Amino acid sequence: MSKNSVIFVAAILFLCFHSLADAQQAIFLVRHGETVAPKGTAVRPLSEAGQRRAALLATLLKDAGVKAIFTSNLERTIKTAEPLAHALRIESKPLAQLIPRFKQSDVDAFIDFLRTEHRNDIVLLVGHRETVPALLKALGHPVEIEISETEFDNLFVLTPKADGAPTVLRLRY
Repeated sequence: MSKNSVIFVAAILFLCFHSLADAQQAIFLVRHGETVAPKGTAVRPLSEAGQRRAALLATLLKDAGVKAIFTSNLERTIKTAEPLAHALRIESKPLAQLIPRFKQSDVDAFIDFLRTEHRNDIVLLVGHRETVPALLKALGHPVEIEISETEFDNLFVLTPKADGAPTVLRLRY
């Protein structure tokens, strides 16, 4: 492991294991990996670059204490989460299976679910260019985040605080 990788993992672990009263320990948010088909195509499987990115994500987060992984119901998010889910021997769960009548735009339902069902867990959410910023905002991050159409390397680490805005790191992987 390179020196930069060790520093990166140490920073993540510090955030993850920093104790917070009545708050999530940490939430990792990423956009799915690169896809083969262009936007607007119904089925968009991961490209080779997207598969490599999914494997890298698993390497980075396998020791971070992730207890739950959530995706959309689309193959590209499920396949991005798959290597980590396999390494941790946990099942990633599409939100539509967990929250009745869940829609991609219904971030409040997910936030409520997260706060009740996974209050003390470290979780990973694999979303989309639009849903990751919406979730960051719904979780209290005061800064507007934009993810361009060509960005697939963002790893957001959100650490809620008992009072006030959460701490958010925007890393690249």
